[in-house]
Amino acid sequence: MLLKDKVALVTGGGQGIGEAVAKCYAREGAKVVVVDYNPETARKVAQEITDAGGQAVAFRADVTKREEVAAMVKFTLDTYGKLDCACNNAGKSSATINLVDTPVENFDEVIDLDVRGVFFCCQEEIKAMHQNGSGAIVNISSTSGILGNPGIVPYNTSKHAVLGLTKSVALEECKNHIRINAVCPGVTETPLIKGVRENDPDTYQLFCTQIPLGRLASPEEIGNVVTFLSSDMSSYMVGATVVVDGGVTIQ
Repeated sequence: MLLKDKVALVTGGGQGIGEAVAKCYAREGAKVVVVDYNPETARKVAQEITDAGGQAVAFRADVTKREEVAAMVKFTLDTYGKLDCACNNAGKSSATINLVDTPVENFDEVIDLDVRGVFFCCQEEIKAMHQNGSGAIVNISSTSGILGNPGIVPYNTSKHAVLGLTKSVALEECKNHIRINAVCPGVTETPLIKGVRENDPDTYQLFCTQIPLGRLASPEEIGNVVTFLSSDMSSYMVGATVVVDGGVTIQ
């Protein structure tokens, strides 16, 4: 088991990629704190992990609020005694609209969650990992953090920012034996995309035809990469941007 005796935390763990990460962590032996804005989905995922023989607890937090992020990490320490791994996955996309027509409120909302949320989480997680003398953090960016995607400027901006934050903090903390890396998923079979597949099959097929592998990623495929980066198997990886997109960005 890659994460035996480790304690791991996942934000946005109630569905999609976050849920898959939490379950992959548990499969590899970690005790998992499943964090989500929606307490019901967090509890559901934690219960499913427990029912499968793993160890997990749920916690409700809004990662845009520093005090709730601090409470999230304190809960982890109070429950399991330490924090070894964290995946900062909580985030949101933006509506498709040109920059000149984008309300500043929409921009602020995305930046608040996707950037400030990761900033707050890294701060509190690193403080906890300093107590261990080691740790691993994986921030979830996107292929939108590498490419230019017209029509979703707030999201594109936020995911580029996550990569910059990851690289800078990775250099700060590697001397403390805390490794920080980022994963850039391509289009993944999340609940949102499943809705597209069911309600707009033509658009779904268009997604698939743009991917060299000819299909979307499963959440578990992203979770497996996050788990690897959270484990000692990736001990020489610092500030890396790992793209998991079926070949899209190399075209």
